[in-house]
Amino acid sequence: MGRTISVAVIILFCLRIGGLSVICRYCNLSVPFHGCLLDAGTCSISPGEFCKLEFHEQGGVEWFMVKGCTATKEICHSRRTISNTVHFIYCCNKDMCNI
Repeated sequence: MGRTISVAVIILFCLRIGGLSVICRYCNLSVPFHGCLLDAGTCSISPGEFCKLEFHEQGGVEWFMVKGCTATKEICHSRRTISNTVHFIYCCNKDMCNI
């Protein structure tokens, strides 16, 4: 575990030196009390793009989250409700702000 964190920090540092703007967490499935189950590492965004954090709730209970990068601002801060299921997308543009 410690080695994985060290490697991640080194990679993030090298990417930052390389001139890439912002690094985001990339996880295809994050479940409450278990964390990221389908971890894909990180993604980087250019100016005008955003880190995203998608919440999926049903009956007031958080079911899962999806973390990653988005190129379109139109989906940011959107909320869609179908029956008792809520889908909310939050966007930010700072390093690892979607953790």
